Amino acid sequence: MGQSFDWPSRLSVASTVARALASMHKKLHDDGISHGNLKSSNILLNQSLEACVSEYGLLPVPADTDHDDNQNDVDDSSSEGNSFSFSEVRSKSKSKPKKKPSHAADAFRSDVYGYGVVLLEMLTGKTVQNNGVSLPTWVHSVVREEWTVEVFDKHLISEGASEERMVNVLQVAIKCVNPSAYERPAMSQVAVMVDAIREDDERSSSSPGY
Repeated sequence: MGQSFDWPSRLSVASTVARALASMHKKLHDDGISHGNLKSSNILLNQSLEACVSEYGLLPVPADTDHDDNQNDVDDSSSEGNSFSFSEVRSKSKSKPKKKPSHAADAFRSDVYGYGVVLLEMLTGKTVQNNGVSLPTWVHSVVREEWTVEVFDKHLISEGASEERMVNVLQVAIKCVNPSAYERPAMSQVAVMVDAIREDDERSSSSPGY
């Protein structure tokens, strides 16, 4: 790539993805169309590490309409992946069936969960399955034991990334992967929180003596 995926780059990606999802959720809210399968392999980067979200709304078309309810349920575990590349944000809403309104809220909350998992991958440098244990489960166990610093990618620590802001992003991620879907924040709220952390980081890095 020619560039390292350092802390400012990760924050920038996190911010861009949050704003993109928040925008799509707002535009497609009435249609009930979520991303449906958000994971790191659907977050694509160009040579400059600029991020875009791909495969928005690409959901399987049920063969049997009698099972439509089951097909439209979004499992949080599908929101896990382990790679980054590049493309553009795009919605396939015109070519895909609309989800029933009764499932829309759950689908949007599942996107929030998927985003939280992506944040955890960025913070930890680990994949969604860490030694056979799901990443959210592992992070919760470490944080519960008050070993929070052990969560973070050692590369971030060595480059001098702000531990305070990493903790702030971790707190956002933990809110997103809350086991209770109804306790998760909306993507619009998440975008505001992540943007605030990024802006604070940029102000600190540009101040004299940083």
